[in-house]
Amino acid sequence: MKYLFAAAAAVLAAATPATAAILTLQSVQTNGPSNYTFRYQATLNANEGLRNGDRFVIFDFDGYISPSVGSSSPLLVASTELVSAAPLTPGFTDDPTKTNLVFTYFGSGFRTTGGPTLAFDIEGLSARSVFGGVSSDGFYARTTKNDPTTGADTALFTLGSVTIPAPGNNPNAVPEPATWAMMIGGLGLIGASMRRRRSAGRIVYA
Repeated sequence: MKYLFAAAAAVLAAATPATAAILTLQSVQTNGPSNYTFRYQATLNANEGLRNGDRFVIFDFDGYISPSVGSSSPLLVASTELVSAAPLTPGFTDDPTKTNLVFTYFGSGFRTTGGPTLAFDIEGLSARSVFGGVSSDGFYARTTKNDPTTGADTALFTLGSVTIPAPGNNPNAVPEPATWAMMIGGLGLIGASMRRRRSAGRIVYA
């Protein structure tokens, strides 16, 4: 089953042990004006697996561009909802005017028994936003325990904070090719201007 899931997910890798399921922002890429791709990674800890219906939710993904939510794995189906029937991370609310990203596992048991084992990263979770700035909001994860000492094949619920889009510029965004060309051209003009200035400022004594 591990081989099947790894092949379907496209990018899955063993990682160092973690304390709980987490969602982290991997990158923000600029696609053009008001179009940014946010890529996430879900990490299962050494005591976690997935069974049918388990899911990850990112609350209030501001400026969501429909229908851009996606997953590289056909077993982890991407969808959206405005309100989620899930516990909230303390300090955050579920704004009914902002889209929640939902990644739901549809498949047979994956790492649900025989733990603990190594932590496991699931990459390829993404969505686009009109905003390139960042802030934080809550995430929710429902996974499955695999350690018989804590109740193998029973549900495990995790709450946490994750980076989401917000209005404003994102200094970490990857510029698009046209932007790179403008930047390089601008630096060339500045260099040429400085060379001319140095030449004009020389005093030659006869």
